[in-house]
Amino acid sequence: MSKASNAIAIGSLSALSALVMAGCAIEEQETVTADCVDTSTRTNGGSYLPVDDRWCDGGSHGGYIYVYGGTYSGGYVRGGTTVRPGNVGISTRSGRVVVRGGFGGRGGGGGG
Repeated sequence: MSKASNAIAIGSLSALSALVMAGCAIEEQETVTADCVDTSTRTNGGSYLPVDDRWCDGGSHGGYIYVYGGTYSGGYVRGGTTVRPGNVGISTRSGRVVVRGGFGGRGGGGGG
């Protein structure tokens, strides 16, 4: 093999390796579920009644926040946190993407 052939083979292998690594990173990306909840419905156990996602959009609806990583059971969201996690994909139970994962991701989120 000539030096040029070796250079092309090594360059191709490097490009292929980069694509495989990028594919693995996408497949392994963590995703967190966000639930829009009405803070006035908090139970003694700390659960909230979920509401339509639109109430958490835009920040103009006081009393509604996103709970990230909670568990939906019996009509209520339990556990989770109101602090938006970083470097993960976040979507609602209805499937709407709140923020895409990865470094430097931006998106709408609730605040409390």
